[in-house]
Amino acid sequence: MTERPESSIPVSMLWESTDPYDALEARFGFGAATAAMEWLDGVLARHWGLRVRGCGRLVISDSNCLAWVTVDGDAMVAKWSMRQSRFERLVAVGELTSWLGERGIPVSRPVPANDGRVQVEVDGVSVGLQRVVEGELLDIEDPAQVRAAGEVLARMHAVMADYPGTIPTEEPLAPGTQLVGNDFRSANILWSQGRIAAVLDLEEATYRRRAEDLGRAAVLLGTRYHDWRATPEKARNAFVRAYENVLPLNDEEAAALEEEIAKTIEAVGV
Repeated sequence: MTERPESSIPVSMLWESTDPYDALEARFGFGAATAAMEWLDGVLARHWGLRVRGCGRLVISDSNCLAWVTVDGDAMVAKWSMRQSRFERLVAVGELTSWLGERGIPVSRPVPANDGRVQVEVDGVSVGLQRVVEGELLDIEDPAQVRAAGEVLARMHAVMADYPGTIPTEEPLAPGTQLVGNDFRSANILWSQGRIAAVLDLEEATYRRRAEDLGRAAVLLGTRYHDWRATPEKARNAFVRAYENVLPLNDEEAAALEEEIAKTIEAVGV
């Protein structure tokens, strides 16, 4: 993590090699992390009635900036995006995440603004706020974590099949598809106290056959930020078995699963 002496708030890139301080200024218009926090404090005060009391770090990912902050005594993550073409989608994902949380799916639910919005557009960006969920990234070397992940994905699929809202997509909806998370992997799954504490980041949610989403997740389950490679077969099989213990696949779905596993392995390599 890079830190410049003039700032007490560390700034880093999630996966890019770009200098984070240059990115903070070029992409978001802040010459220093402290300036970003002054702006965020004003936004949260106006729209959430909350004040920023401290910031642990800033992380930049493409057109998004995330701030780990203390807000009136609570640990929260504020995230703002500058890509206006995704603003409608961010609102839809926030509403989906809230809906899943209300139905017992372990997700990081957005903290609504004073007017109830899950995303607020201000100063040309879209801002959302969530409470920090404590936990460690999923470890696929732990069989208990792998089994729990399979069970949670099955529960998510079962619930998401009944979602009454929609997520914007440019793709035609094929027969047999349903709403799925489309990015179920270690980087987005937190484990704490013997359970899946939260499934994070549903921004890639889309419509696919659930067997396809399961196959992709099985191959990429161990992936975090940089090291994209196939999950070992033993863990992959245990994950799928745990899923099917909750939500079995029929013969057609099982064939689609194997096809997706093979395709994803070929895409990422072994």
